[in-house]
Amino acid sequence: MGHYDEPVKRWMHAPVRTINDDAQIEAADHILREHTLSSLAVLDRSGVPVGVISRSDLLRVGRAKSAFGRRAPLLELPAQTVDSVMTKGILSVPSDTPLCDAAQLMVSRHVHRVYVLDAGKLVGVLSTRDLMDAVASHKEKAPLSDFMSTPVLSVTALDTVAHATDRLADAQVAGLLVLDESEWPVGLFTQVEALQARELPGSTPVEDVMNFALLCLDMDTVVHRAARHAVETRARRVVAVRDRRVWGILTGIDFARIASRR
Repeated sequence: MGHYDEPVKRWMHAPVRTINDDAQIEAADHILREHTLSSLAVLDRSGVPVGVISRSDLLRVGRAKSAFGRRAPLLELPAQTVDSVMTKGILSVPSDTPLCDAAQLMVSRHVHRVYVLDAGKLVGVLSTRDLMDAVASHKEKAPLSDFMSTPVLSVTALDTVAHATDRLADAQVAGLLVLDESEWPVGLFTQVEALQARELPGSTPVEDVMNFALLCLDMDTVVHRAARHAVETRARRVVAVRDRRVWGILTGIDFARIASRR
């Protein structure tokens, strides 16, 4: 068996969190927050998977409905049902799919999870966090510099959450690195923080809501050690640095790219 040829069922998680297509999107937001998820599988009345609702969907409709202005709330989720804003169809693989093939699907579609279906039934979900765990277990010995993404998209700690949220949408990314006045990474502003801050004024500084779940490691750090460190500390990003300068970043998609190799 090759490097990442184990079946998906070895690494997937179950049960799968779902929501009905006629539920309100506020309910979807609640489940995503409660379980720290980026998306939910959507089921119709007969229990058949018909789509996915993600944080990206909530940000898109919430930012579009919000009034703009210094005192206006950052986001306003409309009173709509899940099926009106979800992405139709579900990206899935069978449970015996080689891990590298599932990882390649995530990379090509630029998604952070795929659902696992056997005989039309949802039996699990595979996320980039699971792939990070696989990379750690496979003792990848190459340095971070071999896999890091550049350039690094960022905002400053003093930028507004409105500016940061719009930058997320314009760049079509799930998160931004937050830099201080000396351009050193001090936090993250992701879709999670944008949704959590939705009732705050759009003029709120990013540093008031940013998350600190990042790792700053030398760019020569062996990637399996970085992956294990990130898994154990639940860090959302690994920042590759040297001489107090940011050289690159590893996101979940970068770890999926590592695991997609045969």
